[in-house]
Amino acid sequence: MIAGLRHRAVVALCALGLFATTHCGYHFPGEGTLPGGATSLHVAKFENRTRDAGLENDLLLAIQTEIARRGQFTLEPDRSAAQLALEGSILSIERRPVAFSSSDEALQYQTYVTVSAVLRDTKTNKAVWRISALREGESFGATSSTVVTDSPEFLSGSTLNPRDIQQLSDVQLTEAQERDALERVFQNTSRDLYNAMVENF
Repeated sequence: MIAGLRHRAVVALCALGLFATTHCGYHFPGEGTLPGGATSLHVAKFENRTRDAGLENDLLLAIQTEIARRGQFTLEPDRSAAQLALEGSILSIERRPVAFSSSDEALQYQTYVTVSAVLRDTKTNKAVWRISALREGESFGATSSTVVTDSPEFLSGSTLNPRDIQQLSDVQLTEAQERDALERVFQNTSRDLYNAMVENF
């Protein structure tokens, strides 16, 4: 009898769960809607408040690529043609050594980028959504001994050829690794901005 009650309880819970997912507007992360049900979006170039020139171009491309990849909304190059406009600022970029050799040589760094963003109604210029400080980070190796060439990150996104790593100076390697890390940071930033916009976080 107890087993029968447990079975009926499990069935009831499953039915409630199914009802909730089909009748309560449940959706997977990133599959929501823009504020007001908007279907078209313009992405403005973010203000770059750092001393690193060009970050705004890299972020713009990453956001546009993410929106196009999702395919939920029309990406409008002209602000006046869109219902909403995404604007924002790159507030800071930080680089921190996080691992050292026995002689205090930096072996690995962490780079962080912090952005703020706002969605505006293009007709009224009213802000309908905003996020004040979205922070993303990625680590990267500063010497050939700390670069894991068979890692998923390296294999999927590195601009370096594993055979060429030994030929680069530590300075060249660090610069190349940081460029790759920043690309991943902007990809992650774009993904999280998108999800936050459509989930109204």
